[in-house]
Amino acid sequence: MPFVALLHYDQGMKRVFFCRIAQIVHLAALAVWLGSVAMSGVVAAIVFPLMRTLEPTLAAYPEYEGDHALLAAGRIASKVFFTVDMIQFICGSLALATLLIMIMSGYSLNTMARVLRMIVLFATLALLSYHIFFFMDGLQKTLQGYWHFAAEGNTMQADQFKELFLESHSAASRILGAMALLVLINIGLAGWTLTATNTGSASAKRKNNVNKNKKAKQS
Repeated sequence: MPFVALLHYDQGMKRVFFCRIAQIVHLAALAVWLGSVAMSGVVAAIVFPLMRTLEPTLAAYPEYEGDHALLAAGRIASKVFFTVDMIQFICGSLALATLLIMIMSGYSLNTMARVLRMIVLFATLALLSYHIFFFMDGLQKTLQGYWHFAAEGNTMQADQFKELFLESHSAASRILGAMALLVLINIGLAGWTLTATNTGSASAKRKNNVNKNKKAKQS
């Protein structure tokens, strides 16, 4: 019997250990996710006005008679946003995987805050999926068309794609803003539910103690 009790105790400690490690990785992934989204907005806010001020002429597009400042800023921002999307995808995957590991390790969804934590994470991942696989895919095709015709010196066609890009800019800003807000809410909910990682096992221990006390009194 002592060996069985020790075995159960050891298994319980392992679950608590894995749950805590998953919680740490989960919070780190959310923090990096939020930071990457915020920095992408900062980069865009700096690059586009700066290019307007510099008024560059790009040697790679010698025959393009349109706005070289927007063209240059778009090339830079495109690289930044692609990198940020990769970071977002990795962080989102880690956040989901670690939360599932926590649940399997004893993190019970027995409070409204914990259920809300799951719902908000799924909503954030749904927005991320739309952003990466639908919105950004279409935006990249627009930018590719813009750069292609600009390189050929076809200013009229290039400017048509440029207008499409500018029309999508406000939507992209709204999506990034919503993404940052949702990730921030995820961090808040994770912090709120941080302390109680094993409520189910704790309540079970209390019941066992009560039963032991009853048996002791009866004897």
